[in-house]
Amino acid sequence: MRSEEDLELVARILRGNDRSFQDLVERFNGVVYSAARSILGNRNDMEDTVQEIYIKIYRGLPSFKWRSKLSSWIYRIARNQALNARAGRRHDLQPIDENYKIASTANRPDEEFGRSRRREQLEILLRELDENYRAVIELRYMADKSYTEIAEIMDIPVGTVKTYLHRAKAAMRKKIRSSGLETGWKGSPD
Repeated sequence: MRSEEDLELVARILRGNDRSFQDLVERFNGVVYSAARSILGNRNDMEDTVQEIYIKIYRGLPSFKWRSKLSSWIYRIARNQALNARAGRRHDLQPIDENYKIASTANRPDEEFGRSRRREQLEILLRELDENYRAVIELRYMADKSYTEIAEIMDIPVGTVKTYLHRAKAAMRKKIRSSGLETGWKGSPD
């Protein structure tokens, strides 16, 4: 289950090469980010959780047994840490939304607000999806992973990835239609 590239990367990290751990972070950031985002949704919760995920990965590497692919192991750590963070977060705190950032001078403020608002509404609809559907969408379209990579990361068959993706896109289309956000989002067909 181990690739030579993964094996060498882990070996360098275990020998104390800090740059190699940074390489691991860069290589698997999309996987970690997608797993955390699909469960937590908002960026404020994700930043702290992503840091905790990388700490767990770093501390866990010496005991990694290569029973699964490195990407699958990292995904499971990220998913479990995100689930723990979601269970432990306070629900009475509301994050400051990105809409409060200063609008780009390249766009009119009303256009920038409209785009920001649509993006926020899409993220809300995405959070309403089943966790598996959300994870597949995140990995495919936000982390730019292939079906095979998603299957390996999530430890599911490629056919299941395709089924989840098809169902997720259908569910998102339905949610978008019922929310009035239809314009501008078609759901990328493959």
